[in-house]
Parts: sequence; C-alpha cells; structure tokens
Amino acid sequence: MERSGLWSLIFLGLSGALAQTSLDGKVFVFPSPSTNSYVLLKPHLPERLHQFTACLRFYTDLTREFSLLSCASKTHDNEILLLKSSPTVYNVYVGGNSLSYTVSGNTEQGRHWENICLAWNSTTGIIQFWVNGLALPRKGLSKGHVLKTDLVMMLGQDQDSYGGSLDQQQSFVGEMAEVYMWDTLLPPDQLRRMQKEKVPTPVVDWTDLNFEIKGYVVLEPTLD
Repeated sequence: MERSGLWSLIFLGLSGALAQTSLDGKVFVFPSPSTNSYVLLKPHLPERLHQFTACLRFYTDLTREFSLLSCASKTHDNEILLLKSSPTVYNVYVGGNSLSYTVSGNTEQGRHWENICLAWNSTTGIIQFWVNGLALPRKGLSKGHVLKTDLVMMLGQDQDSYGGSLDQQQSFVGEMAEVYMWDTLLPPDQLRRMQKEKVPTPVVDWTDLNFEIKGYVVLEPTLD
C-alpha cells in the first residue's frame, strides 16, 4: 500500500474523525462489547421518508442479541431498528412497532457473511425482509407512518433514547460492510442479486459514505 493510502486508512480509523469517502474494499471492525463504540452515519434526507430500502453485510460469531442498524428520531427511539435476537431470529422495528422473522439454519452466524435488506412502504405498511438474496414472507408494520428527517443513524448499537442510552448487551461485535439506504423501494431482482446499484441514488452510500467513528471501531481492509 502506498504511504498516502496507509495514512488515509489510519486517519479514517480514528475515533471521532469525520469522513466522507468510498469504503470499497473495507469493513468496519467492532472488536469488543461496549456502550460507546459505534459508527454514526450522516444520511442525506431532504424530505421525510414514506418508503425506504436499507441493506448491509455483517460477519459475527455472537449468539446473544445484537443491533446492526438503529435510527432514532425525537419522537421514536426505534424509527428503524435491525436487531438479531438469536442465531435464527431477526427483530425489525419501524416507527416504534416491531415484528420478528425466523430464518433457517443455513444462515447461522459465525460461518459466513450475511447479507440483509429491509424494505418498507408507508402506504401499505408492507415489509420486505431479504436474507442472503432470499425473500422471507411479507408482513405489515406501521402503515401510514412517516419517518422524519431528524434521524440519528448508527451502526453497532441500539438507541433507547435519541442518540443515546446504549446497552453493552446489545452491542455488535464483528465486521460490517456495504451499508446502503435508499428513499425508495428497490425492485426484487436487485435485492435477489444483492446488487448495490447507484440508480436510484442512495441516501446512505458505501462508495461515498458520510460517517463518524465513535469509540473503538476500526476501519480495515476486507479479507475476502
């Protein structure tokens, strides 16, 4: 690696460093449980969200509950929450309401990266939840709700208040990458192929990510 690239990687790994850059070929490593280590995302949200699609990849050997993505507003601490409560159960929150999905054993963590996508439409309340390119049965949640633009969005922790009240027993330990969010519903073919295309333009874009590292989170090259 060239010296300039090495120093850029070291800088981006510093806690509290603000950055907006492409993270292609890199991952966030969450080395240990904590109440103060996470990645704060800065989404571009000019309008309230009536629908969205959020996708990410993660790798962990945790068997306890952990949070992947937490979005809180001043009204709801769980505007959006992706939580894995056991090796085979995901909990999904939108607008403060929740539902659960049971996945088969072939997605058991600790064996490979998992690729998940969550899509939601306010008009119908229909949730689409995809795991490794496979769609789970559609369910309904928070029909008519609208997500505000004052979201505090973080990776690796569950906010129990607006931007705070973090619980070590829900903190993520492992690796996370390819985090995206769109203010629209992606077509099923794109979710099935797990392709993170740039059209439409994401409001959270791994290849042009606006983020801030808090606590002990390290940006590392991927081992893939």
